[in-house]
Amino acid sequence: MASQRPGAPPSPNTDICPVCKTMRYLNRDLEFLINPECYHPMCANCVARIFADGPAQCPYAGCQKTLRKKAFKAAYFGNLAVEREVDIRRRVHAVFNKEEPDFESLADYNAYLEQVEELTFNLVSGNPDQRSKAEAEMRDWEAKHKSEIEERRRQARESEAQRLAREREAKDAARRRRLDAAREDAEEKARDAREREEILDTLATGDASHARATMQKVALKKRGQHRLDAARSSLLDAASSNLSIRGLKKDKKREAVDEGPYDPFGGLDLALQRYTLGPLDGYRNDWVDAARSRSDIVVGGYSAEEYLSRAMFEAFSGMGVFIEDEKGDGELATREAAQAAAATSDTAQKMDVDVFA
Repeated sequence: MASQRPGAPPSPNTDICPVCKTMRYLNRDLEFLINPECYHPMCANCVARIFADGPAQCPYAGCQKTLRKKAFKAAYFGNLAVEREVDIRRRVHAVFNKEEPDFESLADYNAYLEQVEELTFNLVSGNPDQRSKAEAEMRDWEAKHKSEIEERRRQARESEAQRLAREREAKDAARRRRLDAAREDAEEKARDAREREEILDTLATGDASHARATMQKVALKKRGQHRLDAARSSLLDAASSNLSIRGLKKDKKREAVDEGPYDPFGGLDLALQRYTLGPLDGYRNDWVDAARSRSDIVVGGYSAEEYLSRAMFEAFSGMGVFIEDEKGDGELATREAAQAAAATSDTAQKMDVDVFA
């Protein structure tokens, strides 16, 4: 049996089978398979040999998973961690298959997406307790919403079938348009050749009036053909424009809730906590008084009150910060600074040497 530290992620080796030790150097057709139960890779020969008689335990040491032959598959991604996460997300999406039109508000839809992503994260990267809770939550959700899940799966299958049918119709229409365009091109070339021969024959006979009439008839035909082509293209565009706009479902009974003005700080309290500012216009200082009265300072938008508020904030912002806790190893810093200074002095001395002396 292959040995692996319990709980460690599988580390596939695409050159040697970890079970039978078969080397790709000796067998160029060596194919590795994985099972979604544990994602331990092994060659196809080992899968056929070990699981031919039915379910069996994984041959990796420390793995107690019971595997079945029909569940083995070839890994699509080279990294098995990515393969496992994709499989988990696909399994979660099969149960939590609601979409935006199933919700009445964007907040509800975002809350649902956050719930699904948190459950997926617990299944992918959580500890055993978190994974077991996530599995239980997914089973409970599937049991409670079984009919809705099946209905959305049916709708998804129908929409997929409709999409495939639309693609087939579009391909058939494109093929028919190409054939029609080729046929019309051939007919137009033949018609141009006949008209050219008629004009040449008319000019050869010397009948100028008949030649002018023939040329006018050709011009009228071309203008009519252009109009017909434009009308046909507009009809095709109108037929091919099959737009489907989806969004939140409408609820006429839902009352609008006044959430108040938009808060860019997300509810953060910016009130002063450590000090209280008095009336700033009562603070007197020669420089501040000059800044308040001088037009060349005030015209640029400068505010003495803003300066005083900022000065007070900077004075009190250091409270709660202790220098001793912020300082690192002073001896180490001093030693490194001394080494850097010595290196600088050595470099300076070397640069002072005149190599041409």
